[in-house]
Amino acid sequence: MTIYENQEAEQIILGTAIMNNSLLLNVADILESKHFSYIEHQEIWKEFIRIGREGGTADPVTLKNFMQNNTIFKDLGGSKYLMILMQLANGVADLRSYAKTLIELWQKREFYELIENCKNELQEKSFNYLSSDFQNKIAGLEFQEPKKQTQCTSDILDDLDKEDAEGLSDKFVETGFSKLDNLINGGLYAKQLYIIGARPSVGKTTIGQNIILNASRSGKRCLFISLEVDKRNVMYKFLSNMKSIDNWKIQKKCLNQSEVADLQEAKEELRNMKIYVNDSSGLNITQIKQIIKNQIDKQPVDLVVVDYIQIMKGEDTRNKNESLIIKENTTALKSIAKQFDIPILALAQINRKAVEGSNQEPTINDFKSSGGIEEDADVAMILHRDRNEDKEDGYFSDAGKIIIAKNRHGRTGVSNVMIQGNFGRFLEIN
Repeated sequence: MTIYENQEAEQIILGTAIMNNSLLLNVADILESKHFSYIEHQEIWKEFIRIGREGGTADPVTLKNFMQNNTIFKDLGGSKYLMILMQLANGVADLRSYAKTLIELWQKREFYELIENCKNELQEKSFNYLSSDFQNKIAGLEFQEPKKQTQCTSDILDDLDKEDAEGLSDKFVETGFSKLDNLINGGLYAKQLYIIGARPSVGKTTIGQNIILNASRSGKRCLFISLEVDKRNVMYKFLSNMKSIDNWKIQKKCLNQSEVADLQEAKEELRNMKIYVNDSSGLNITQIKQIIKNQIDKQPVDLVVVDYIQIMKGEDTRNKNESLIIKENTTALKSIAKQFDIPILALAQINRKAVEGSNQEPTINDFKSSGGIEEDADVAMILHRDRNEDKEDGYFSDAGKIIIAKNRHGRTGVSNVMIQGNFGRFLEIN
């Protein structure tokens, strides 16, 4: 296990902190005693924290008494070990990098132990249980930078000016629907959770794919996590949209010569777009987060679309109703958007019974098992199309609207749209 330890790095952190307690501020927010691999170093770090909490100073005098009176340091020579630590102090400015090294080694030690425990439980536990438990424990080992500190308005304004100068404040993705973009302040912004809800068969998946395609045409990179539709049908709808070829003709491969040429051209165009698709089904929020993290580590993206909220699995569903599970998942999606500095667009289902048999427009309260959708979404939108009384029950008018039901940072309103269902396309109309 020594491969997952770094004694010198631990000694450098402790020695440097002893010589200059102010440097503790650089690492105290992320480093815990458990991150040290040596129990003696864990005890010294605990003493640092205790003294600091009481307003004292962890200097050579106070620590000498602590080490002399603690038998755990006997084999290290008692207080003589203090001199070794002080000699290794180097006043490094980037003490935080040493701390992150220790955290990563701790993660690896814990990961190794998880693997060993899984081996021991293979005979007794089911694979599904082991897999879910393993994933949850892995998620618990992930390191996240702590919450930001309270700032004065002058400092915040300085940060905003810096962002403006670097172009970071313009980090948003246009949906391709100009009036909709205008209503939501220009597009889908990083760190925000956007939700589009619709009744079954109204077109929530289609509108989500349209936004992906529009964003990709403008050079944005998009990840589509499709929990319901397989990747083959996702591609068919993209291709149909791009060249106005009936989706069913692409699937049935009954194209005329002109359409064959158009389809080939669309494929080449689509190959050059940075659209990533994961069509795994039955995912929970931890698995979705891991998919996003893996994608960003491999190739950063500008937008993530999840289709759809109500079929996301709960992680621990014991004694939880559907509404609570959805609440936990929407809260987690919002957190993921913040952590990875991306906009997340999640599709959702409107409760069919709420407006069944009428052309009444749904409201934000009609989201199926709405849970935390109203609370967690920065922008909640509803795609609505009236029933077409001239057709069989279940059919909807081609004309529709995207209703901005909630907008935490802007206006509410309506963007009128029309669907071209055979092409998997929505168009904005006046």
